[in-house]
Amino acid sequence: MAIDELTKKEQIINFAQSDPFLKISDIAKHVGTTPRYVRTILSEADISLMNLRKKYAKNMEERLKSPKYQDLQAKVSLKQEYEQKELETGEIKIKEIGESSEFVDIKKIQDDDVLMKIYQVQTLDGEPYCLHELITYMDKDINKERLKNLDSIYDLLGTKGINNLKFMNNVIMVEKPDGDYKEFFEDKVNIVSCERTVLLSKIPIGIERIYLKGDVTKMEFPGEIVV
Repeated sequence: MAIDELTKKEQIINFAQSDPFLKISDIAKHVGTTPRYVRTILSEADISLMNLRKKYAKNMEERLKSPKYQDLQAKVSLKQEYEQKELETGEIKIKEIGESSEFVDIKKIQDDDVLMKIYQVQTLDGEPYCLHELITYMDKDINKERLKNLDSIYDLLGTKGINNLKFMNNVIMVEKPDGDYKEFFEDKVNIVSCERTVLLSKIPIGIERIYLKGDVTKMEFPGEIVV
């Protein structure tokens, strides 16, 4: 059932459960009602945004710590000779990008959402080492201040309903800097690029990309490599 086919009460509950980080005023704006009405509906349904936020954080923590999840992870680390260098993670940034045939398979959750690029850069001794980005549709009026309190781009995926998120296999390639990320890396260095599709249930709602500076990176894969 589409969002606009739900009653206002159902929409309020749906928005609260799928994105507990929304403010009361944000939910009211989405639904076309007043903050007071939103509070009344949430109270009647015994829904606390604070409790939902805590539950989301706990679910994310347990998911990342589970042995099953870790056994499937490829391990990325610095080569031994670079381990003593200072690795720092920058702020999460966001910018609106125009519609593109490159992302035609990504679906909107709401009709007025716009295509966004959310990205974060890690530096090694002050030089870009890793660029992590997510291309997805988001509310044009997303609270920019909220981004400052997030540790990872993954935290933003919780706005889509963390329990229903799935990921397709990573496609890994070695290439020269090109496209939008060329500005972050030196021209002559090899880049290890990893790309996968993010699904909400079975709907593709985003593309996640990670670019790593190849000459300082070591990757370990679980299981067998088949050529």
